[in-house]
Amino acid sequence: MDVMPWLVSMAGYAAPGALVFARFSAIFIAAPIIGGGQMPFQVKALISLALTVAVMPSLDPVLREGIPGPLYPLALIRELGTGLIIGFLFGLFMEAVRFAGDLIGRTAGFAAAEFFNPDAGTMEGPLGTFFWLSIALLFFAIDAHLTLIAMITQSFYIIPLGGLTVGPQYAEVVSTGLTTIFEIALTISIPIEGAVLAITVAEGVIARAVPQINILAITFAVKILTVIALLVIAIPAIVMFMGFVLALAQDFTYGFIQATGIG
Repeated sequence: MDVMPWLVSMAGYAAPGALVFARFSAIFIAAPIIGGGQMPFQVKALISLALTVAVMPSLDPVLREGIPGPLYPLALIRELGTGLIIGFLFGLFMEAVRFAGDLIGRTAGFAAAEFFNPDAGTMEGPLGTFFWLSIALLFFAIDAHLTLIAMITQSFYIIPLGGLTVGPQYAEVVSTGLTTIFEIALTISIPIEGAVLAITVAEGVIARAVPQINILAITFAVKILTVIALLVIAIPAIVMFMGFVLALAQDFTYGFIQATGIG
């Protein structure tokens, strides 16, 4: 068998294949759960390469368009930027859940248990980590990672190789997404924060009425136990809402892809 014609034909896919690999690898670098700092660099590279090889046959119409030689370095930079932006924006919804947990923890008395997260470079509490791990497990349990991969594959038809642009709906999509992220964090945290606020008000009233009692030593444990009890009771609602958050993240990511593409 003459392998030279096959090698020549494969060489034509090397340049566009590198662009596809650049977008996938950049998403795995920026996005949490599927990548981020939790996954070794070698694993990210191998998975990105495997996905590139897997989707290349379905992208044949896109690959045939080709990339002009002189503009290839610019196209490569744009592909890296496209992947980084998509991964970062998708990850913001995951961080909204973590932020909600940290907000609850710091007002409920869990601040003493915070630890340094080398991945994010910030101090994080046990509740924020618990929420983040919960949505990470749910992400794989409902096969949301497969939906995300399919969405990324579809993005090559909407945003051609090296064709990242800013559409007329770009500002509206980003503004709506950022607003939604804060709404997610507040929706999760406000019910429990209300209970903590009620305990704090009662603490002030008792301290004012009976100053001889060291009320802080009592309410410190009461706040923690109350928050834990509320979280245990609300686990079904929290899991359901996290599924809704993942759906919002996918909708927002696809909306952003459309806003930065050509169709």
